Amino acid sequence: MTNEQMGETAGVENVVTETQELASPVVFQKTLFRIAVAALALSVISGCGAGFAVIEVISADKGTTSNSVALENADLFLPPVDLPGLIAQVEDSVVVVSCKGTGTGFAFDLEPEESGFNTVIVTNYHVIKNCIDNPSKIEISANLELEDVPQVRIRGVDEENDLALLEIDVELPYLQSSEFFAERGWWTMAMGNPVDTDFEDLTVLTNSATFGQISYVLDKYWNYTSATINRGNSGGPLVNSRGEVIGINTLASASTEDGVWNIAVDTVKICKKLFKCN
Repeated sequence: MTNEQMGETAGVENVVTETQELASPVVFQKTLFRIAVAALALSVISGCGAGFAVIEVISADKGTTSNSVALENADLFLPPVDLPGLIAQVEDSVVVVSCKGTGTGFAFDLEPEESGFNTVIVTNYHVIKNCIDNPSKIEISANLELEDVPQVRIRGVDEENDLALLEIDVELPYLQSSEFFAERGWWTMAMGNPVDTDFEDLTVLTNSATFGQISYVLDKYWNYTSATINRGNSGGPLVNSRGEVIGINTLASASTEDGVWNIAVDTVKICKKLFKCN
């Protein structure tokens, strides 16, 4: 046998030997393990790259289209982390407004116009319309203990949008307006003082809270929410998961034909007639 033939034979034998070793169970399992590890590492690297690509795309779109959701506002679509804390924070600003009936109002981030008055209260026009000619008949009570019955003055009314501003001579913690218009899917809480008529004597459920999501926003100002608004909730705040006001609870209806509607008018509407906005 020539040296060349011997080399070819040795090469065949080496191939056979390697094939036999690979075919052995132990070696085969080790090889599969190495392949799996390599594939996993590749997928992780690819996944990381894809993840950074997605983040870059979202960041690039921030604020450029109406349908994009800024990462910084993603929490508005989720319930608050501390729901009891949020309820306690909001209810300190909510008041019962009485005028030949019971409604709701809330302290809002506005400067009083009249000297001697310390807090501006937002409510619905229909809550106080029977006391327009005699504001002294309006009674305000709060979750916080007040030393005296607050003196009330009517600062202004907007009958068309069913809004009213009152001022009282006691100081209450106020709620701030959201800097964004509400969007479909936002988590919401409606707070107010609904009246339960099932009892012999009317029972006011002070600072009752209901929860839901924004289902639709009409013309930016009319927020449809699945949070229930009952009789007595009128004038109360609809807040987001940060405790910011996105609307004033105004309308509610329920019927087998038309369904259930709970509507809060955006706080921007207060600017139209009741005070000058920046």
